[in-house]
Amino acid sequence: MCRKIPATRSRTLRTGGMAMRSNSAPRVFVSYSHDSNEHRQRVLGLIQALRRNGIDAWADFFEESKPPAMWPAWMRTQVGEADYVLTVITETYARRYNQQEEPGVGAGVRWEATLITADIYFSTSKQIKYIPVVFSAEDTRHIPTPLNLTNKYLVVPDDDSSLLPLLRHLLQSPEFVPAQLGEAPDLSSSDGVLTADPAIEPHIASALQLSKQNPTKAIDTLTALLDSLRGSQRAAAYCAIGEINQRMGFWAPALTAYQRALESNPDKKTAAVSAHNLRAALAGMETHFRDGGPVDTANKFVQAVKKNKMDRAWNLLTPTLRLVLVQAWVWANKDHPNLAPYNREELAKSLSTIKPNHKLTKDFMATQLGEFKSSFSSIDETWGAASNPRPIGIDYELVVLSPTGGDIVIFDERTGPIQTSPFLMKQIMGQWRVHSFSPSYPIPGWPPSREEIPAEMSNYVIAKPTGARGAEDD
Repeated sequence: MCRKIPATRSRTLRTGGMAMRSNSAPRVFVSYSHDSNEHRQRVLGLIQALRRNGIDAWADFFEESKPPAMWPAWMRTQVGEADYVLTVITETYARRYNQQEEPGVGAGVRWEATLITADIYFSTSKQIKYIPVVFSAEDTRHIPTPLNLTNKYLVVPDDDSSLLPLLRHLLQSPEFVPAQLGEAPDLSSSDGVLTADPAIEPHIASALQLSKQNPTKAIDTLTALLDSLRGSQRAAAYCAIGEINQRMGFWAPALTAYQRALESNPDKKTAAVSAHNLRAALAGMETHFRDGGPVDTANKFVQAVKKNKMDRAWNLLTPTLRLVLVQAWVWANKDHPNLAPYNREELAKSLSTIKPNHKLTKDFMATQLGEFKSSFSSIDETWGAASNPRPIGIDYELVVLSPTGGDIVIFDERTGPIQTSPFLMKQIMGQWRVHSFSPSYPIPGWPPSREEIPAEMSNYVIAKPTGARGAEDD
C-alpha cells in the first residue's frame, strides 16, 4: 500500500485592496527614528496601511499639528496603552535605542527605548508586545538584543503581500489552522518509506520494494501492470505510482495517478491514502503559485526589468546575489580608471545595498539593467510557470519559467519544455527573493563564483536554460 505524504501548508492570502477585519481593533503604537524624510514617509505609509486593514495604528504624525504639553509623558502613555508596539529598526534607531547616539540627538527614541526595555524586564505577560519591523533585510542585524527575542517582520514598500504576516500577528488571525486530529495510519515499515501490503498483488509489492533503489524502473513496472489489474488492485497500483512520483518531485504525474486511483474502485484504505496525498500535492502546488510566493516573485522581477524599474528589480534580489553582481562588475572593470580611487570591498558593500548612494551607482545600475534586459529578452506574456514545485532544503525553491501561452502548464520533467529560464528563490523572513539565475548558490568573492546544486536535489533534468547568464556564471 502506498503511504500518506505530509501535507504542504498553504500560504495563499489575498487582500485585493480590502481591509481585514477583527471584532476589536488592536491599538498599535509605532516607534521609529527620524532618519530622513524618505524614511518618515515609509513609516507613515506603514501606519496608514495598518489602519486601512483594521488596526488602530498611531504615531507622532497625528499629534504634530497639536503637540502635547510633554512629549515624554505622551510617549509613556502611548507605550503603556498599546496592545502592541512596533519598533521600526534602522541603524540609526539601534544606535539611539542602545544609548550610543551623541548627546541631544534622538531623545525620543532613547526615552521610548528606556520605557520598552524596562517593561520587557519587569513584564510577567506571556504575550509578545514589542515587535521589530524592518524595511530592508540588511537592517535585521541592527535589531537591539531586547527586541530580538521574538518574530521580526520585513515589510517592503510597494509590496502589499509583505504586510500580510504582520497583519496576521496583530489581528491574531493565524494562516495555518490545525486539522482535526485523525486516526493514525498503519506504518508497518521501520524506515517510514514504503512497505508492501501483504494483501497487494505480488507484482505491485515487488515494484514498491524496487522503488527504494530505482524509482523510475518501479514506475515503469507498475505502469506495465495496469492493463492486467482490475478494481482495488488497479487503484493500488495507481496510488503507488502517484506516491513514487511525488517523492521524486514529479507532481503532475502524481496528481494524475491519485485521481486515477480514486476513479478505479479502490478499497477503503487506498481511497483514504490517495485522497490525502492528492490534497497534499495540491497544497504544495498552491504554495508554489500563490501571490507573493516564489513563482509570483520571479515573475515580478522579470516584469520590473521589462519596465526598466531597476530599483524594484534590485529590491527583489537577495543581499547575497546583489553583492555577487556588484563584485562581478567591479572585477570586470578592475582596471578602469573610474574605479581606481575606491577600495573594492567598500565599493561592493556600498553598491550592493537596497538603495545604493554612491558616485558609481548610476553606471553600475545602467550596466546591470542592460544585462538583465538582454538575458530575459525572450520572456514575454506567453511565458509562465512550467514546472512542479522544486523545494531545495527549507528556504530555497527552484522556479522554472517557460513559454506556456500565459497559462500555468505542468510538464512531466522527463520530457519537459525545451526552452526554460530557472530562478533559484530564497525565503528571507517570510519573503521570497531571487537568489540565483541558475540551479546554483552564488558565492561572494574576488572573483565571485557559484556552487552547483546537484540534479538529484533540484530535479532540474530538462534542457539547458535560456535565462540570465548571471554574474555567478562568469
